[in-house]
Amino acid sequence: MVIYRTLEYIQQHFATDSQASSQAVFDVVSTDVSPSKQEERILYLDVGSSYLKLGIWSEKNSEFLVRSVSWEEGEEVFSRIFKQFFNQGIECIVGSVVYTSTKERLSELFKLLGEYFHFDVVWIDHTTLQGLDLRINYSPVHNLGLDRLIACYGVRAYRSGPVVVVDLGSAVTVDSLSETHFQGGIIAPGLRAIQAGMQQITPHLPTPSGDNMLFDFPPKSTQNALWWGQYAFWVAGIEGMILEISRATRTQEIILTGGDANWFFEAIHHQRRIDLHPKEPVENNEDRKLVRSLDEMKMVIRPHLVLEGLRYLSRKSNL
Repeated sequence: MVIYRTLEYIQQHFATDSQASSQAVFDVVSTDVSPSKQEERILYLDVGSSYLKLGIWSEKNSEFLVRSVSWEEGEEVFSRIFKQFFNQGIECIVGSVVYTSTKERLSELFKLLGEYFHFDVVWIDHTTLQGLDLRINYSPVHNLGLDRLIACYGVRAYRSGPVVVVDLGSAVTVDSLSETHFQGGIIAPGLRAIQAGMQQITPHLPTPSGDNMLFDFPPKSTQNALWWGQYAFWVAGIEGMILEISRATRTQEIILTGGDANWFFEAIHHQRRIDLHPKEPVENNEDRKLVRSLDEMKMVIRPHLVLEGLRYLSRKSNL
């Protein structure tokens, strides 16, 4: 049987568990995430636009063990995955949803699984988050994507000062987080959206491959020109937005999350972009400000920030 609960219920659940004497850890078998023994019998769901991300917290490793599934997979695949978790002892699901349609899809699946398993479900929504310690400077609040907001709570799990939170997924969001407020931010197209849009408008041009990146500059072939026009253009654009938001937030701490976070980090810090900085020494401080880049800032990758936010909210009464 499936029972829908409130956030307060799961917080009390954690409070009760923290008083128990049992000590257990996660057991990961092969490439699957299988909590055969765990302290937290909770499955966290980051229900995104392209993927469903399922995570359990490993107390032993102090990190999330995560499995991602594309929405293109059939119901049979989703059912099998959830059954694996329930068979390993999961008793509760805590999740957030970007689109109503995916929530309805999961609700139908939970209804069927409830005929075989007993588990609770907690959906975190805008109403749930009203009145909590992070104030929201955004209007209207219900238009703010839950993944953006919960990711900021994920930051609060380990950082209290101002930061810029960058989610590089199907879309890119660059958000400002102060000590007390979500201060808004920018929404931009993700890398695949740039590629799809270019292909739709100019179908006669080839599609550049990230596996064949060419670094000669200026570009001397159509393939190379398209690579710079899409990949490098996207990186430079996101970098510029991050710099602007960091100035407004008055911080040099950047948190990256999302599916393209690692790729973007490498593009900034390694050899996936040409060094366009002046070769001559910078003469004064004003010139130095003009060539400042992200590699001078503190940039950290937290790949599962939404899951961290869900766990932070669930355990909030114990923090």
